[in-house]
Amino acid sequence: MKRTPISMITVFAAALFLSIQVYADSHTVHLDEALMHADEAVVYGKEGHTDELLEHAKESLAHAKAAGESGEANAHVLHGIKYLEDAIKHAEEGHVDVATKSVRKAIEHLRASER
Repeated sequence: MKRTPISMITVFAAALFLSIQVYADSHTVHLDEALMHADEAVVYGKEGHTDELLEHAKESLAHAKAAGESGEANAHVLHGIKYLEDAIKHAEEGHVDVATKSVRKAIEHLRASER
């Protein structure tokens, strides 16, 4: 089968479009997961459950980092990661109130990165 330049360009454009969609979807999925776990961490933090806050903050951090690595990590994602790292540090030290505040700040930044 003989390929014309038009058909080759069409195939290339379709492949490019599909790869962009996969990139956007993986970034969004990780950001959604990061936010879900951060929200859970805040709930547990309000109840004074340090271990559960720590577990969800770590999971949120992993997804936030994956979101940043799957594309351009904007300033809000980077700030969200920083606040999650702070929350983990404070939770490990048993400072549940400070850890909860840090997770809340992380949520603000991660949500702002979606805009």
